[in-house]
Amino acid sequence: MTPGGTTVLVPVDVSDELSVGPSVAAALDASAVVVLGYYPVPEQAAPAQIRSENETAADSRLSAFAEHFDDPTTVLVFTGDRDETVARVAREHDCDVVLTPGTAGVERVERVLVALRGQTNLDRIVSVVGELFRETEAGITLFHAATDDSDLGEFVLRGAADRLTEAGVDRDRADWRLASADDPVTEIAEIAGGYDLVVLGESEPSLRQRIFGTVPEDVTERIDRPALVVRNVET
Repeated sequence: MTPGGTTVLVPVDVSDELSVGPSVAAALDASAVVVLGYYPVPEQAAPAQIRSENETAADSRLSAFAEHFDDPTTVLVFTGDRDETVARVAREHDCDVVLTPGTAGVERVERVLVALRGQTNLDRIVSVVGELFRETEAGITLFHAATDDSDLGEFVLRGAADRLTEAGVDRDRADWRLASADDPVTEIAEIAGGYDLVVLGESEPSLRQRIFGTVPEDVTERIDRPALVVRNVET
């Protein structure tokens, strides 16, 4: 956790008129928001020329989007690699979570699904969720898909629920759900539609893979809900 609270990175494509609202990030109790306006540069195009021709319009779209937040930091980047840019900006600004906006057009966050993978990144995920939602009225479901009989899913979920209470979230706002599944990604994707926001944790060793690693990327590509990917900065 960054000093003083949670920092959320909100990437937004500023290459055209924005068709999305301020996103669920505006509803989170984050201490800081970094709005990354990225402008995709096609392969073999000259980045300097693309910037020269489009910087004014892109900056205007970024500024308009950023007005939805309280004193955000804004970053404008013309890039041929969106994922690398998001990873770099997340590192440079010590962001705790990265928001993927989804396509569902969620305006209010009333139900949150927190997908846990055993002990992986568990303390950090629970800490971030507590920081972001303790002052809201959102209901929180802790979820784990067990892949075999030896999986300690119930133990993990009960422990996470206790830690969430310790983090300041009222116990009656949190529940947990355990499922048995050969394919956790499919299980998460199937139930995500019943929630307004999905929280996932990164776990791969490289920064880029940790943010867009196998499970988070597979899930976010298969759901229309906004998702928060909690960075595992300790690995």
